[in-house]
Amino acid sequence: MTTSSRRRPAYLVIADSLRCKIETQQLKPGERFPTERELVQEYNVARMTVRHALDILQIEGLIDRKRGRTGGTFVRAVPPTLNLTSHEGILLQLRDRGFLTRVEVVALHKAEVLSHMAATFGVEEGTLVWELKGVHYVDDAPISVSKYTIPVQLVPDLDERDLHQPLLETLESCGLKMAHKRDRIVAATARAEEQKLLGVGRSHPLLRFSRVIKQSDGAVMAISEETLRSDIANVEVIVGEDPSPGQVPHLD
Repeated sequence: MTTSSRRRPAYLVIADSLRCKIETQQLKPGERFPTERELVQEYNVARMTVRHALDILQIEGLIDRKRGRTGGTFVRAVPPTLNLTSHEGILLQLRDRGFLTRVEVVALHKAEVLSHMAATFGVEEGTLVWELKGVHYVDDAPISVSKYTIPVQLVPDLDERDLHQPLLETLESCGLKMAHKRDRIVAATARAEEQKLLGVGRSHPLLRFSRVIKQSDGAVMAISEETLRSDIANVEVIVGEDPSPGQVPHLD
């Protein structure tokens, strides 16, 4: 057990460990949870300590406890957590965790850049840009709507590219690699089109990301807006390197 673990109550450390297993799908939704006896043996603690840890997970909505012959403790379906500081987009992060993802293109056309975007791109007003709108699906459920604006001169043949994959992958195949991004995040309610595309009501809680994406030379390669269903995914911010990534604490 680490020094930091010793400073915390054992039931909190166990709860953290089990929560990690659920979030990384080592324990999958619908699966039967390890029994109290199994957890006592795994963590070498008293049964009451295990029960305190399970109480925390139940309060957080991560597990269900059922009584009776068919009872037991089961993992509930929980929204995946997305790292906002990652260079990978939403779909790439989810795909890496084993989710089935796809992109449905809603619209793609050329237009003159809006004046406020021209300043961000460092181009003249009237410059042609691609406007790409799509819906992102995870396990066949719509999770977000995105709109990308990209200068045509950077990707003249975007309409001939595979747009049914994460756009950052497509842009990287064109020689455009993201080196920096800046996000502005606001809580929002669904616009009329978003209600239709995401299958939600007007008052449904959403997160809206306004993003500027730059290449390594500082040139802006894309401006995007992404609207995410907050009931299907959680977000987190991670700063610095984890000194013990993936470590499962053991209690003596």
